[in-house]
Amino acid sequence: MSERLENLRLEAEPVRLSLDGLPYKVQEVINTYARALNCPKEYVTGPAMVAASQAAGNMFVWQKGTHKCYPQFYAALLGDSTVSKTGSIRVMLKPLKEEDYKLYSRWKSDTAEMKKDEAAKIPLKCYLVNEATLEAYQLKLSENPQGITFQNDELLSFFGGLNRYNPNGADEKFYLTCFGNYENFTRARVGETRCIQHPIVRIVGGIQPDVLKPYFEGSTMLADGMLPRFLWFDVPSDFMFDVSGENVDIREAERTWSEIIHKLLDQKNEVELVFEDRAWQIYNNYKIDHYKAKNKRTLYGYEASICGKLEIYAIIWAMTTRILRYAAEDEPEDNRLMIVEGDINYSLSCMEYFRKTAMKVYDIITNGKGLNPADCIRGLSAMIKNQSLFAEAIGKSHQYVNKVLNG
Repeated sequence: MSERLENLRLEAEPVRLSLDGLPYKVQEVINTYARALNCPKEYVTGPAMVAASQAAGNMFVWQKGTHKCYPQFYAALLGDSTVSKTGSIRVMLKPLKEEDYKLYSRWKSDTAEMKKDEAAKIPLKCYLVNEATLEAYQLKLSENPQGITFQNDELLSFFGGLNRYNPNGADEKFYLTCFGNYENFTRARVGETRCIQHPIVRIVGGIQPDVLKPYFEGSTMLADGMLPRFLWFDVPSDFMFDVSGENVDIREAERTWSEIIHKLLDQKNEVELVFEDRAWQIYNNYKIDHYKAKNKRTLYGYEASICGKLEIYAIIWAMTTRILRYAAEDEPEDNRLMIVEGDINYSLSCMEYFRKTAMKVYDIITNGKGLNPADCIRGLSAMIKNQSLFAEAIGKSHQYVNKVLNG
């Protein structure tokens, strides 16, 4: 494990997700719902960012060279059944759910006189799905270029459903591919070929800590990048339940959140997100710090995989923060939004939170013994300059140690 992570484990302060960089109206909405639901603010913030990214759809994009990002999250709320994981997801996605009902009602009316097979050919626009086979989900994505959020109250059923019908299927590979990758996806089957232009997949749900170890220990999802793709929203160690929340009036928060989401849904023209020079320099320094740590072998293994995904999420979180400010502060329409220094600094502080929560998940799954022999070699060799002496000390050949360090 990296020296930096070991130092973090010794910190006395509870791990918390900051709200400071979000627009004041959004902070008020999150604080109100957290009190009303008697849950941590983290549980409301996660679904809020997912809802905002879905509402923004494909109308807001950042691009630099070959890299392109739309607002997209794979979000997991980690906690037992007492802390309103489901409730927080539902209230923040409520405006989208209501829009889905209107769209479905309109589609039903338009296809009422059609035969079933004819009606099936008429695209149905939607924003959320709760359950779907991979083929059905891909069909919906092909009909909805703004992307679709896969909302599942219990994420274990999502993970368990991957390759449910075919152990050698491509379900998991599809979700791996669709994170941070917006190239066209083509699926070819006998008698059918389907091309999804720029699929934008989003996932949100809850999961209990007690199921992590029995389900994921030994799972390929640790190694293949599936779990590192998720942002983990955790209950702070000092969180206290407060029954006074039952008296909180949520009407103003509900109205404000609905207005924010609908402004994004109503966006007609594509908006480009652009980094201010200073903001981009700060982000680039963040990546350089990761590269230096990897070169010194103080960042490796699962933590390095986490940090690689957080380099993508740092851009997406800053984008979504800026998009929320555009909607919450009722800024005039423009074809460009500037991500400034404050946006990226806030985003990077959030990435520190997600690095800690991801490593907590890793420790739960591995019982705190997640280092494999190769990771141990990388960690110890960073403290010993002479590789030959080090190899002799651990009873391995110099060639083996060199292969581990360079592989």
